[in-house]
Amino acid sequence: AQYCGLLFRHEGWPLCVHEKIVIQLASIDWRVLRPGDFYLQVVPYLKKSPRIVLKCLAKDKHNVEEVVIPEVSYTSIFTLEWLSTFNGERIGVALENCLLTTDDKIFRIPWDKVVNPEFINKPKIIENTPQLSEALVNGVCTSPAPQENLTSDLE
Repeated sequence: AQYCGLLFRHEGWPLCVHEKIVIQLASIDWRVLRPGDFYLQVVPYLKKSPRIVLKCLAKDKHNVEEVVIPEVSYTSIFTLEWLSTFNGERIGVALENCLLTTDDKIFRIPWDKVVNPEFINKPKIIENTPQLSEALVNGVCTSPAPQENLTSDLE
């Protein structure tokens, strides 16, 4: 709802940030992980829907700790509060950098840079809830993106 009517600079957000993949489909080599690093991966789960897991370096620094993200928190994963809550519930080094990948590179990106998307058009604050409810129908944005300055922003 908070992004209704806005055009993302990187259209794949939050799954991708431009060419960098945020949610991995395969494991990343554990030797790349440093204390404070983590990555998100989609993994199969029995005969049910796939799950999202968070993977980080284990305390022994030679294994990977894997934590299944509860489905109820999927809507809040891409927030600073989610990682803060996650860190508060675990023992060890606080997680702060998410590993993103391309075909041949791995990028260590601070979580606050991943969860704050960039926009082509300037964000407008929705001031009251009636406007919000008019803009959303069954959770889908119905307000068209403002057209002013789109051409110049795209250039």
